[in-house]
Amino acid sequence: MMSSRCVGTFAVAALMLALFSGCTNKDLGQVSGTVTLDDEPLADALVLFTPMTGGRPTGGRTDSSGRYTLVYDRSDSGAILGEHFVEITTADEIANDDDTVTVIEEKLPIRYNRESELRADVKEGSQTFDWELTSEGEIMSAEEAGEEGTDEDDE
Repeated sequence: MMSSRCVGTFAVAALMLALFSGCTNKDLGQVSGTVTLDDEPLADALVLFTPMTGGRPTGGRTDSSGRYTLVYDRSDSGAILGEHFVEITTADEIANDDDTVTVIEEKLPIRYNRESELRADVKEGSQTFDWELTSEGEIMSAEEAGEEGTDEDDE
């Protein structure tokens, strides 16, 4: 899992270099909204929009009221225009000062993240995408998520 984060960090660095080397016009739609789980605000969830045509994902984290705003980069908010796959997850890994990692378990069924059924069409201007989620369904544990990346079943 850590190696994919390193690759992601490299990709973000390469993208930032491209952005600052002359390509300053981004066609972004401003996106915000609220996430609820069983009619209650869902705090500390990551909302990720990934363009269906490929390209850079955009994300935002929900606050204590379940509200989020997508952030494209350090200076711009929003998401690339067009159709997006949407993933919402509460799972996380937090690096501690003592070199340990705290694992936050997933609270949401896989239909909202690993096998997401959520879609959004981002258009010019500001728009709101509210997500009313339910806790019914299979939830992937941290152990299952770790096993998903192994090649043992491919033999």
